[in-house]
Amino acid sequence: MPRKLKLQIEYKPEFRTIGLFSVQKDYRLSWLINQALGTDLQRLPDFKYVARGMDEPCRFPVFHHATPELKTRYFLVKNRCTHGHLLTQAKNMDYLFVLKQTEDYPVLDALLTQLRKMKDIQAAFTLDDKLDKQSTAFFYDFELYLDGII
Repeated sequence: MPRKLKLQIEYKPEFRTIGLFSVQKDYRLSWLINQALGTDLQRLPDFKYVARGMDEPCRFPVFHHATPELKTRYFLVKNRCTHGHLLTQAKNMDYLFVLKQTEDYPVLDALLTQLRKMKDIQAAFTLDDKLDKQSTAFFYDFELYLDGII
Protein backbone atom coordinates (compact mmCIF):
# COMPACT_ATOMS: atom_id res chain seq x y z
CA MET A 1 0.00 0.00 0.00
CA PRO A 2 1.47 3.42 -0.95
CA ARG A 3 2.25 5.93 1.77
CA LYS A 4 -0.02 8.92 2.10
CA LEU A 5 1.62 12.30 1.83
CA LYS A 6 0.31 15.35 3.60
CA LEU A 7 0.67 18.76 2.07
CA GLN A 8 1.44 21.32 4.72
CA ILE A 9 1.45 24.93 3.68
CA GLU A 10 3.21 27.25 6.05
CA TYR A 11 1.90 30.78 5.98
CA LYS A 12 3.94 33.51 7.62
CA PRO A 13 2.05 36.81 7.63
CA GLU A 14 3.83 40.07 6.76
CA PHE A 15 1.79 41.88 9.40
CA ARG A 16 2.78 43.50 12.68
CA THR A 17 0.05 44.24 15.19
CA ILE A 18 -0.39 46.88 17.86
CA GLY A 19 -3.29 46.55 20.28
CA LEU A 20 -4.99 49.80 21.28
CA PHE A 21 -7.19 50.67 24.25
CA SER A 22 -9.51 53.55 23.44
CA VAL A 23 -13.08 54.48 24.30
CA GLN A 24 -13.46 56.52 21.09
CA LYS A 25 -15.71 55.42 18.22
CA ASP A 26 -13.87 53.94 15.23
CA TYR A 27 -14.36 56.91 12.89
CA ARG A 28 -13.35 59.36 15.65
CA LEU A 29 -10.21 57.38 16.54
CA SER A 30 -9.31 57.23 12.85
CA TRP A 31 -9.61 61.02 12.61
CA LEU A 32 -7.53 61.51 15.78
CA ILE A 33 -4.79 59.21 14.48
CA ASN A 34 -4.82 61.11 11.18
CA GLN A 35 -4.31 64.37 13.08
CA ALA A 36 -1.54 62.99 15.31
CA LEU A 37 0.42 60.98 12.75
CA GLY A 38 -0.23 62.95 9.58
CA THR A 39 -1.83 59.94 7.91
CA ASP A 40 -4.99 59.71 5.83
CA LEU A 41 -6.87 56.67 7.15
CA GLN A 42 -9.85 56.04 4.86
CA ARG A 43 -12.77 53.73 5.60
CA LEU A 44 -12.91 50.46 3.64
CA PRO A 45 -15.88 48.10 3.38
CA ASP A 46 -16.35 46.13 6.58
CA PHE A 47 -14.31 42.97 7.06
CA LYS A 48 -16.65 40.00 7.53
CA TYR A 49 -15.12 37.28 9.67
CA VAL A 50 -16.23 34.27 11.68
CA ALA A 51 -13.95 34.13 14.69
CA ARG A 52 -13.58 31.24 17.10
CA GLY A 53 -16.77 30.78 19.13
CA MET A 54 -19.01 32.68 16.68
CA ASP A 55 -21.87 31.09 14.78
CA GLU A 56 -22.29 33.74 12.12
CA PRO A 57 -19.98 36.26 10.47
CA CYS A 58 -19.46 39.56 12.18
CA ARG A 59 -18.60 42.89 10.54
CA PHE A 60 -15.50 44.74 11.66
CA PRO A 61 -14.83 48.33 10.52
CA VAL A 62 -11.48 48.80 8.72
CA PHE A 63 -9.59 52.01 7.96
CA HIS A 64 -6.59 52.07 5.59
CA HIS A 65 -3.63 54.31 4.76
CA ALA A 66 -0.78 53.52 2.34
CA THR A 67 2.68 55.05 2.30
CA PRO A 68 4.22 53.97 -1.05
CA GLU A 69 7.67 55.45 -0.39
CA LEU A 70 8.04 53.27 2.74
CA LYS A 71 6.18 50.34 1.16
CA THR A 72 3.90 50.35 4.20
CA ARG A 73 0.17 50.01 4.70
CA TYR A 74 -1.59 50.88 7.93
CA PHE A 75 -4.93 49.42 9.01
CA LEU A 76 -7.08 50.34 11.96
CA VAL A 77 -9.45 47.46 12.71
CA LYS A 78 -12.05 47.35 15.45
CA ASN A 79 -11.56 44.23 17.58
CA ARG A 80 -15.13 43.99 18.87
CA CYS A 81 -18.54 43.37 17.37
CA THR A 82 -21.94 42.48 18.82
CA HIS A 83 -21.22 38.72 18.68
CA GLY A 84 -17.65 38.61 19.98
CA HIS A 85 -14.05 39.55 19.26
CA LEU A 86 -11.92 39.43 16.14
CA LEU A 87 -8.90 38.06 18.01
CA THR A 88 -9.86 36.11 21.11
CA GLN A 89 -6.30 36.32 22.52
CA ALA A 90 -6.71 40.11 22.62
CA LYS A 91 -10.26 40.32 24.00
CA ASN A 92 -9.46 43.35 26.11
CA MET A 93 -8.10 45.36 23.16
CA ASP A 94 -10.55 47.76 21.58
CA TYR A 95 -8.69 48.18 18.28
CA LEU A 96 -5.91 46.58 16.29
CA PHE A 97 -3.47 48.83 14.46
CA VAL A 98 -2.00 46.54 11.81
CA LEU A 99 1.07 47.31 9.70
CA LYS A 100 1.85 45.51 6.49
CA GLN A 101 5.34 46.21 5.22
CA THR A 102 7.38 44.19 2.76
CA GLU A 103 10.70 45.49 4.12
CA ASP A 104 12.01 45.45 7.69
CA TYR A 105 9.97 47.32 10.32
CA PRO A 106 11.97 50.41 11.28
CA VAL A 107 8.83 52.49 11.87
CA LEU A 108 7.22 50.24 14.49
CA ASP A 109 8.93 51.68 17.59
CA ALA A 110 8.45 55.29 16.50
CA LEU A 111 4.81 54.59 15.65
CA LEU A 112 4.22 52.91 19.01
CA THR A 113 5.73 55.92 20.81
CA GLN A 114 3.52 58.36 18.88
CA LEU A 115 0.38 56.32 19.57
CA ARG A 116 1.17 56.16 23.29
CA LYS A 117 1.48 59.97 23.41
CA MET A 118 -2.09 60.44 22.17
CA LYS A 119 -4.44 61.39 25.02
CA ASP A 120 -7.37 59.46 23.50
CA ILE A 121 -5.45 56.19 23.50
CA GLN A 122 -5.12 54.81 27.02
CA ALA A 123 -2.51 52.16 26.08
CA ALA A 124 -0.77 50.66 23.06
CA PHE A 125 1.13 47.36 22.97
CA THR A 126 2.70 45.14 20.32
CA LEU A 127 0.81 41.87 20.08
CA ASP A 128 3.08 39.87 17.79
CA ASP A 129 4.44 37.64 20.58
CA LYS A 130 1.00 36.98 22.07
CA LEU A 131 -0.80 35.82 18.92
CA ASP A 132 -1.22 32.12 18.13
CA LYS A 133 -2.34 29.96 15.20
CA GLN A 134 -5.88 31.37 15.31
CA SER A 135 -4.44 34.78 14.53
CA THR A 136 -2.55 33.31 11.56
CA ALA A 137 -5.92 32.23 10.15
CA PHE A 138 -7.22 35.77 10.73
CA PHE A 139 -4.24 37.32 8.91
CA TYR A 140 -4.66 34.88 6.00
CA ASP A 141 -8.36 35.81 5.68
CA PHE A 142 -7.54 39.50 6.15
CA GLU A 143 -4.98 39.33 3.32
CA LEU A 144 -7.56 37.70 1.03
CA TYR A 145 -10.02 40.44 1.99
CA LEU A 146 -7.43 43.11 1.12
CA ASP A 147 -6.66 41.51 -2.25
CA GLY A 148 -10.33 41.88 -3.16
CA ILE A 149 -10.57 45.49 -1.92
CA ILE A 150 -7.27 47.23 -2.61
